[in-house]
Amino acid sequence: MDPIKIIRDHVVKGTIAKSTNDDTFIYIDEQSFYRKGQTNYKTARGYLTVEAVWRFARVFAADPDKKHAEYMKETIADKFANVSTLDRKDLWAYLVGEKESSAKIDITMPAYVVPETERKAGEVAMTETDAEGTNVLQLHTRNSILQCDKDFSAVLEFFGAKQVDGKKKREREPRVAPLPTNRFGDVKEEQFYREAMGKDMLEMGIDPNMSFLDDNKRQRLPQMSEADRLRGEALLGTKRAGAGAQRKESSSKQRKDPVAGQRPIIIVPAGYGSKVMFNMYNAPEFLAKEKLVTWDAMHKAGAKKHSSITLKRKYKREKSKAYPEGHCKYEITDKPPDKKDGKSWARVVAVFVSGKEWQFKDWPFKGAEEGDLVETFNRVRGFYAKYDVDTPAEVIKKWNVRNLIFQKNVRHGDRAQFEAFWDEVDKHLELKRSQLKF
Repeated sequence: MDPIKIIRDHVVKGTIAKSTNDDTFIYIDEQSFYRKGQTNYKTARGYLTVEAVWRFARVFAADPDKKHAEYMKETIADKFANVSTLDRKDLWAYLVGEKESSAKIDITMPAYVVPETERKAGEVAMTETDAEGTNVLQLHTRNSILQCDKDFSAVLEFFGAKQVDGKKKREREPRVAPLPTNRFGDVKEEQFYREAMGKDMLEMGIDPNMSFLDDNKRQRLPQMSEADRLRGEALLGTKRAGAGAQRKESSSKQRKDPVAGQRPIIIVPAGYGSKVMFNMYNAPEFLAKEKLVTWDAMHKAGAKKHSSITLKRKYKREKSKAYPEGHCKYEITDKPPDKKDGKSWARVVAVFVSGKEWQFKDWPFKGAEEGDLVETFNRVRGFYAKYDVDTPAEVIKKWNVRNLIFQKNVRHGDRAQFEAFWDEVDKHLELKRSQLKF
């Protein structure tokens, strides 16, 4: 657990005031931390304690304009550790989300260390409790039972059993052949290669129809989906005419991904229902400016709806050699590409789901038409947005999607969901080793 990160999340959400403390612990939601526990935020005086960070965040979240001298006076009077003036600006900027990290956070140290005095005190307390208790049941282990000093020979004689010579060697037990197993029978090789290697077999120049055996014993993998076939053709630059042609193509130098350097695509629902949080009215506004405005409000304000729009992402894309313009471009649309357009589908990286299976009826991935979206959410990262007071559709619990939960009447928590979306997209693309320009 990282107490500083948890405190930061509650400051951003505006719920830090709900946390409490006693003489030993700080309580945040259902989690507790030792007040004297050490964090990995390093200062000139050493590492800050949990109580110092928590007290600092709680005081200035309630009154950001409070003078530091007053804070120090109250903190010392209440017997809390404090944060010095030198560290105030940097720590506060990190806690309110103005910066993603801090140079003073020592990543080589554990995020939370229980103080040695507290650990020893806990051990002593447990020992005293055992000493004072009466009728303590001593638990036996298998070894302690086998090593007991009781003699059961009289019982054996009573039942007429013959005494067994303890020195007699045990007869050799017959060897039992292991049971046949199909442990890995349900592993889908295409999905395994994609998850473990980041690429399909075709992308790595592996012909799925080839074998080390002769032609009579050749084994075939399960038939690929339409999207896999189209993507393979686009990568190899040829149709799957036969094993001979593919062997020649795979032996040549691996071709560059045809969508390398192109802008990614994010798909949003085309509907306008009460449960739809994002569509083309408000999704670009949120993804570019981290501001949630309901699509209904933007529609009434006269905003124009486009079927596709190019968005400039600036979050974590500061001006550099990789991003000379200080941003990268994404395409936001509510119209999925044509089912046979393999290159366009290779650019689709994320989708906002509405909770309806028919949203994916024209998607090319295996099982999508039948409502089986395992392969779909393996290829495309799914997101489900809702208010904290709403109940999600039952089908959402079965889908591999990331939930983005917004507060109904408070907007300062939108930033955390904005960051969660982009961080999850980056993680998904890095895992897939995508060559898109993201």
